[in-house]
Amino acid sequence: MILIETGERSERAFDAKLLFASQLAARGHRAVIDDRTLPPKLERYQKYEAAPRLVDLSAVQPSRVILIGAEAVAGETLLALRSGGIGARTPVHMIGRFADRQGAIGAQAKVAYALGSEPLVVDLAQLQGAALAPNAISPLAAAPVARLQPGRTPQLFVVLPVEALEDPQTLPTLAAIDNLPGYRLNVILPGKGKEQVKATRYAGLNVFGYTELSPAGFAALADIAAFCGDNVPGERMAAFALDMMRSGRVAIDCTTGSGFIAGGAPAVRGPADLAALANYVQHTVLVNRAEIGRQAQKSPWLARHSVEPLERALGLVPAEPAASGTVAPRTLFLPTNGVGLGHARRCSLIAEAMPEAARPAFAAFPSCVPLVREKGFDCLPLVQKSADHPEEFANDLLTYLRLSRVLRAGDRLVFDGGYVFDSIHRAILEKGLDATWIRRGLWQAGQTLGAALDRQRAFARVIVPGEAFEELNSDRGGAKVYPVGPVVDRLAPLDAEARERAQAALARRLGRDFDALVVTMLGGGVAADRTAQTQAMAALAEARSGALNLVVTWPGAVVAPGLAGWRNTLVVQTRNALSLCLIADLVVSAAGYNSFHELVYHGVPTIFVPQMAVYMDDQERRARAASDRGLAVTVLAHEILLLEREVRAMLDGGRSGTIRAALAAADLPAPGNAEAARLILGEGRP
Repeated sequence: MILIETGERSERAFDAKLLFASQLAARGHRAVIDDRTLPPKLERYQKYEAAPRLVDLSAVQPSRVILIGAEAVAGETLLALRSGGIGARTPVHMIGRFADRQGAIGAQAKVAYALGSEPLVVDLAQLQGAALAPNAISPLAAAPVARLQPGRTPQLFVVLPVEALEDPQTLPTLAAIDNLPGYRLNVILPGKGKEQVKATRYAGLNVFGYTELSPAGFAALADIAAFCGDNVPGERMAAFALDMMRSGRVAIDCTTGSGFIAGGAPAVRGPADLAALANYVQHTVLVNRAEIGRQAQKSPWLARHSVEPLERALGLVPAEPAASGTVAPRTLFLPTNGVGLGHARRCSLIAEAMPEAARPAFAAFPSCVPLVREKGFDCLPLVQKSADHPEEFANDLLTYLRLSRVLRAGDRLVFDGGYVFDSIHRAILEKGLDATWIRRGLWQAGQTLGAALDRQRAFARVIVPGEAFEELNSDRGGAKVYPVGPVVDRLAPLDAEARERAQAALARRLGRDFDALVVTMLGGGVAADRTAQTQAMAALAEARSGALNLVVTWPGAVVAPGLAGWRNTLVVQTRNALSLCLIADLVVSAAGYNSFHELVYHGVPTIFVPQMAVYMDDQERRARAASDRGLAVTVLAHEILLLEREVRAMLDGGRSGTIRAALAAADLPAPGNAEAARLILGEGRP
């Protein structure tokens, strides 16, 4: 375990330490950071990068210490080293750029006095020459990143200073570049630049924050990177450029001061005017990028600034890469945050359609864990979001740590939800995962999709489970979007005689007779309060001497206390609501994806009471598609009197039998469970 320290204590020094620790970790070295050195202010994305590296030095003993920025060692750092339990036999390396031999000796003496042992000195001025980024604290050593997928559309990254947004032509120019064929545009902006762009009509641009990914993470995504501004834009972007060149990709120096080329880096000189960049990339870089990359890799300057000479100077041996093909990739399903039960159920149906060799497993929130384990899948528990957490994303930070520990490069990650969390986005890009996004396709009219679709590019494919009726399949589509049939559970159908036997068995189990069985499952939670409708159903059942109303909820759900006072209403908490619905004379249900399709595909007479919220799919439209065909009844939440009339029509007027017969004759699309599984495994459509 290698402890990384910096000569000075500052936010910039901490970021340099974080940058170097991440680079060493990517080489297979266990590099850690003392958690006491966290600065008071740290950007959100930096916290994701720092979290896997932090340790409590009172509980662990590092095997060596590397002190970067050693040309200026503050007393606070010396005190921390002296009191941090660093043993006299623990090797300590100082890395710095020293003006002369005397400067190196003086810094070495200060550290030796604090530790009681002589540290070893690595002078970057001798090892590398001049620094690419002026006053850099991190060693900035180029390291190769993973090979790009052959045949993919080239990705152009443009690094801009936030001041560029003050020019009214910047965003229109970027939008024009984004619409050109031959490559796809990505923009990197520091500070609040990303938020500024997303607040404009150019929100469709793919924009990254400066620290949203590590430099190696950016380099793994990019084929071409253009660096704009006055000079080399800081240590992170310098490291990004170095990794690009070392990996045989193209770094374009568009800085007004030719900062990269002046520093000796084998970048190509590009236009300082952003408006001229599109033609330069299209007609000069794209046609020559393979040769540009090869020439850069041959550069003696790049060889001196690569990670291997630094590793040799520090006596570090990089870990051997894992042998490919020795372990089959695993498939990890991650249903969305919130309650997520519907998402978990859909994922479990797809996982059941996979062969055992796919090794399907889950990472899920507490509400979903029992459901997943009942299905027979291993499940990594995640932490639910809570108002008690110090930050709104604290639980997602922990999710990121857990995903980072269980996933390996080449594994499959399947996310089912509407918003791609930071933990998922970073894990996909950093680990090089084969990622699939399962998302709904029934958007509400006028629903804003920018935030939901902003991170679609990270996924190899997007699977959209279809709706039962074609007019509901309204996903916005895209090159990587694959519609499949409805993902729905299928149980053996029951005829009238089998339903009667099942009802009789239920009556014996409950110790009460009934002549009409109603199942009410209206959900609730943050989406909608359905207490009034549930109580109305209880009152209707109370007025019928032979009725039994089962209010079905998920285990652990909050149940209105007032339901306990009704004699003909019982609360049933179960994860197998469908088995009760199959034997019911009537079901009153919300129109969520899973419930709707299970009821329609199993021919259950249903009154749908849609739930609606700004972030949900269009449940009313889904319900009305069935009721317009005579396959169900739709009642809106405020239509309590209509609900009463429709229940009576179903139970007393024979409408239940009419709907059951219509459902039996309906021509519904084939379920897409198996096709979704094949697509995830790369065995479906190209």
